[in-house]
Amino acid sequence: MTTLWQDIRLGLRMIARNPGFTAVVVLILAVGIGANTAVFSVVNAVVLRPLPYKDPRGIVALWRQTKDGERRPYQQDFLAWRQQSRVFESLAGHGRQRFYVTGIDRPREIWMDAVSSNLFPLLGTVPLLGRTFAPEEEQPGNERVVVLSHAFWQSDFGGMPETIGKIMNLDGRSYTIIGVMPPRFEWPFAQSSPFWVPLVFQPDRIWPSGRPVAAVARLKTGVTLKQARAEMAVVADRLRQTDSKAGAEWTIGIDRLSNKVLTGDRKLLLLLLLGAAAFVLLIAASNVANLFLARATVRQREIAMRVALGASRGRVVRQMLTESLVLSVGAGLLGLLVTLATVKGLVRLCPADIPRLRETGVDLSVLAFTLGTSVLTGLLFGMMPAWRASDVHMGQALKEGWGRSGTGRGWRRVHGGLVVSQIGLSLILLVGAVLLVRSLIALQRLDLGFRPENVLATEIRLPLAKYPEPEHCAAFFDELLLRVRALPDVRSAALVSGDLQLGAMDSDLSFSVPSHAPANPEETPCAKWITASPAFLETMGIRLLRGRALTEEDGPGTVLVDEHLARKYFPDADPIGQKLTHDEGQMVMTIVGVVSTTRDFQTTDPPDGALYMRLGQSYQDMVLVARTSGDPMRLAGALRANVAAMEKDDVIVRLGSLETTLSGMLAPRRFSMILLTLFAGIALIVATIGIYGLLQYSTTQQTHDIGIRMALGAGKTDILRAVLVQGLILAGIGVVTGLAGASVLTRVLSSLLYDVTPTDLPTLVCVSLLLTGIALAASYIPARRAARIDPMVALRYE
Repeated sequence: MTTLWQDIRLGLRMIARNPGFTAVVVLILAVGIGANTAVFSVVNAVVLRPLPYKDPRGIVALWRQTKDGERRPYQQDFLAWRQQSRVFESLAGHGRQRFYVTGIDRPREIWMDAVSSNLFPLLGTVPLLGRTFAPEEEQPGNERVVVLSHAFWQSDFGGMPETIGKIMNLDGRSYTIIGVMPPRFEWPFAQSSPFWVPLVFQPDRIWPSGRPVAAVARLKTGVTLKQARAEMAVVADRLRQTDSKAGAEWTIGIDRLSNKVLTGDRKLLLLLLLGAAAFVLLIAASNVANLFLARATVRQREIAMRVALGASRGRVVRQMLTESLVLSVGAGLLGLLVTLATVKGLVRLCPADIPRLRETGVDLSVLAFTLGTSVLTGLLFGMMPAWRASDVHMGQALKEGWGRSGTGRGWRRVHGGLVVSQIGLSLILLVGAVLLVRSLIALQRLDLGFRPENVLATEIRLPLAKYPEPEHCAAFFDELLLRVRALPDVRSAALVSGDLQLGAMDSDLSFSVPSHAPANPEETPCAKWITASPAFLETMGIRLLRGRALTEEDGPGTVLVDEHLARKYFPDADPIGQKLTHDEGQMVMTIVGVVSTTRDFQTTDPPDGALYMRLGQSYQDMVLVARTSGDPMRLAGALRANVAAMEKDDVIVRLGSLETTLSGMLAPRRFSMILLTLFAGIALIVATIGIYGLLQYSTTQQTHDIGIRMALGAGKTDILRAVLVQGLILAGIGVVTGLAGASVLTRVLSSLLYDVTPTDLPTLVCVSLLLTGIALAASYIPARRAARIDPMVALRYE
């Protein structure tokens, strides 16, 4: 321990003697460590930190997997799974419902979750106050109990312990509050829930098989995920055989709950950025290693003196490594300050729908990561210089002067290899950044099939308890539409039922085409189904390509189709006047017009097509769209005032411009583009410094040799060309290495790219030329200095 403390003190003294060198090294490393720590803090909160439940790895999610995607099972399916499975300790369910809630601080309609009685015990969470649900409360008539989330308890009941036993009215029925969950309890599913009621397993008029539920389970001790999947495959086969209506195109999907919380592009995005930050750190470490190698060469006479006085090679290596570690730990502390200053901005840049993002912060895991990264970086960039410094020939080193030392070809290759690695890693990052930039530009130029500028979209959800019949809803929305059309600057307004579907097929309608025989008789044609008021096309800017638009006189048998559907089913015929049938021919629809195919930035490939029908009746959920003469958000205040004058409850769910909505869809790509471009820029700067530093050091070490060449007749142009060629060779090898790496590693970007491939030739060529040009520019100053060397001075150089 005493020897270590001596090494640290000696290292601090040596570092203090070279403040410029120390500042450069610490700054370069702090940037790399800070970038890694900031990204790791987000990845740790979202991906790595275990879910806050008892044995979270034992909790799995289950769903129906169809060829069209994932779907929740119906209650009837769920009960069959629970009865026939043997690999689960417990199988629980939950489903979204909405109630008009009174008996609280602010009466309103609220979406919440109905849960089976074993869900909270499955998660291993006990309530802060009261209790959770009992099995008998899943039965009809016994479900009039409710458990509150801690946030809802605080906001609407003032956090009073006397809340237990109070009554809440849900859709006019009395529910007794029996429990409050703890403050740190996190609802692990897509939407948060302010409170919970028991899940009642019963069929109803709308859902004969019971409402859809989401299923979660806890594996029995010793049961693996593979075993659970094998058993549920058998259960699925058994259910398909006993239920002729189930079809053969579905299975039971199972995965760990932690994998279902964050899936797809979001997880890939964060891991991709962590990898990019690691590249930046590797580039910084290799640059610092080159600086230390150069410094070790200069210090050879000093090291030789130590060896002559009895220091062993191991002792010298340990001393040099101690200096490296002291610098890297200091850089780590500075990098931690960089993280603290930037992590909030990084979180704001992240797409808002990333779960658990708000938990991002600097905790013990992040501190441990910073310390570990600092130590590993210190060892990484310090090992080779330490070994180089200890590799001295004592007699030769003591004979030579302070300035010139014999740098062998082997160590020159090491110097060059480090620079090559910097160029290669920089090229990979730069290629990724350019691909993302090109994708974003291509998306922004994409023909969406409508004009989103100056359009305000307002999602309105009327309370079911107050608007039980379609006539009540129609009266509200008809009056609202008249009020909005009368507002200044409103050019047109329309209503559309459900969600405003731009590209995704959230609501589909199956049909058949009598004049078109399908290639696969078992395949049922399906299209996006949109019911809207006649002014919808005008308001959205959807182009009418053929035929006519819908009018108020049109009924459900009159439809418009989009260009994609018309081209698919009527490639050689005029679609106008063609018939489509629905519900086994009971509903016949006549096509009267063809409109442009709409899409958005999440669904860039058009779906199977779209059908437009006139809005026949209003529902509780509607979207009002209005096209204005200027900024649509200027209409927001007047619209809210008109809604409030008609309904005292807060029924506006979401209000915003279409352009803002579309911009939000680009958030993941924009986020990855910004950070990857930033990392690529940092890497490019560090690599450029590395090339410049290596060539400057190399020409300084070869001053005597350059003098001899010039004395033998070499001109300034020859020396200039030789140094530039040396830099060009390093750049060329680095570019070739980087291209090989980019062709492999950039494939992980494929899900974030649009209209460009990971191996896009123009991108690879342009980035390669750019890096080569920067390398030549960085080589020019050392080359020019070498060409200006006085031969007489060079021959006397020591």
